[in-house]
Amino acid sequence: MARWKEIITEALYPSGIKCIVCDAELPEESRFELCEKCKLPIAETVCSLCGREVVFGNVICDQCKEERLPFAAARSSCVYRDEAATLVHKLKYRDARYLAPILAEMMFETFTAAEWQVDFITFVPVHKSKRRARGYNQAELLATELGKRIGKECVPALEKKVKTKSMVRQTRERRRQIVSGAFALTEGADVRGKTVLLVDDVLTTGATASECTRILKQGGCKEAYVLTFAATPVNATIGKGEKRHETRNKVRAKRL
Repeated sequence: MARWKEIITEALYPSGIKCIVCDAELPEESRFELCEKCKLPIAETVCSLCGREVVFGNVICDQCKEERLPFAAARSSCVYRDEAATLVHKLKYRDARYLAPILAEMMFETFTAAEWQVDFITFVPVHKSKRRARGYNQAELLATELGKRIGKECVPALEKKVKTKSMVRQTRERRRQIVSGAFALTEGADVRGKTVLLVDDVLTTGATASECTRILKQGGCKEAYVLTFAATPVNATIGKGEKRHETRNKVRAKRL
């Protein structure tokens, strides 16, 4: 059954023909199946800890100066805006699972540049009700594809026990409160003494990644690194502006 799904997907979404953002025809040679017009926003300067875009000259962002994150470091391939946000919304809301291998390829380059050494890969889980409704977990798709490239096993080490409310428009402190106690180790998961790579699609404030890391460390995890496809800039506004941008990105993804 899984192979038939792959065959159907390949027939509906043949690779290397159209741009993954705007569907324009691709030239004979293209990088990550993107046309010349669609450029992914890449941060020139990032925080050495959380990996989010910061003002040039800053080594550590103000948030990481204020609080110590439980994970060793985080990195993202793109800044969460424009074309990168469109790709995330296509993957999450338009059943564009064919994007997972392409985005994972970008994430693999980011992982390689970070020079991290990990024992296995896991991912931020979604609640079972959301998985049933969507049919998949986009973070798991990315982690599975990344595992093939890194040569490490993708292990479902975490589960989401509590169905949480949306965190859009919520402050950093409120986001921490929402995810507190929402995750648990999967029964039988052995993370003792292991260095783990935690994968998700987007890093916003780091509240979810921090809570997942906390659970992993409670289970004896030695260290955790976080890798996402995109991350919001450190100075991004959490509130009405975020809600407006989220709505705009969803509309844009539906039109493409």
